Amino acid sequence: GGLRAELEAAGQTIGHNDLFIAAHACALGTTLVTANTGEFNRIRGLKVENWLA
Repeated sequence: GGLRAELEAAGQTIGHNDLFIAAHACALGTTLVTANTGEFNRIRGLKVENWLA
């Protein structure tokens, strides 16, 4: 959907599983807690928290 198209247009794609996780967190309006902030920070509007920081 929209997230993938937006990332592809910007040349910043992420893996399919990470895309599903990000879309779910966006749909719920929750903060995604992960150590993989590099890919998830590419998602506009997604709140990301690094649990290792």
